[in-house]
Amino acid sequence: MKELINSEGFMDLLIQQIVDEVIRRIKNQPKKALAVFSGAAIGFSEAMDSLKKLRDDGWQLKVFLSDEAMHVLTPSYIQETLGLDVIYSSGSNVPQRELYGEVDQIILAATTMNTAAKIAHGICDNEMLTIINHGLLAGTPCICAIDGACPDNAVRAQLGMGHGSEGYRKLLRSNLSALKDFGIKLVSAAELYDGCTGKTLEAKLKETQPSAADPFAPDDGMIAKKIISRGDVLLHRGAKVIRVPEGAIVTEYAKEAINSLGLRLERI
Repeated sequence: MKELINSEGFMDLLIQQIVDEVIRRIKNQPKKALAVFSGAAIGFSEAMDSLKKLRDDGWQLKVFLSDEAMHVLTPSYIQETLGLDVIYSSGSNVPQRELYGEVDQIILAATTMNTAAKIAHGICDNEMLTIINHGLLAGTPCICAIDGACPDNAVRAQLGMGHGSEGYRKLLRSNLSALKDFGIKLVSAAELYDGCTGKTLEAKLKETQPSAADPFAPDDGMIAKKIISRGDVLLHRGAKVIRVPEGAIVTEYAKEAINSLGLRLERI
């Protein structure tokens, strides 16, 4: 027995078993995320749907609401829907590190134009922005649902705020580009769950197989929307060309789908 324990083969096997067990335990650990809301109503419903899915997947969520979000949104609804013991805000009087430290993801779940502009220019004049700043400096992965911060959002246009000058809209788009440059993953609110979980394109393809009733229906690939998501592209994967409005924002997941499916993007 002593010779067996001292043998190189036995030690290699023991080490491999220990490594496998450590990996298994790491994989089985629940993901942790801090979701911050800055008061944007546009995309809020879709963002909440994504957070509920993450919770159902076993993610441990903390939620921080800005002062504006405390007034615009309904904290009790968020708390009850996500099954949280507490909702954090500037009045919670807890160390910020307890919020952004040791989380796998910071989720900007509902982002206003004001918040996007301030992050883009490094402004930290409230507790929520300071938390995001600390998270970015700590290298914590960050994802942002851009619906409420996008000047070209269709809902915003329906509310009568789609007539700004191209120069001003360009400025607001540049703020989102800056967030991307900072390493923040930009998605539509409808893509937030997939963005957090890293759901693969192949999995999405299986979920959206063409209807057997009309698998060869002609498709001109036109997507008349201002924010193009991966889901939009998958619905038109039978087309050779994906056509979008000139000023539309095409999310990174949408671009991935276009490239993976061998399609061509055309702005019209």
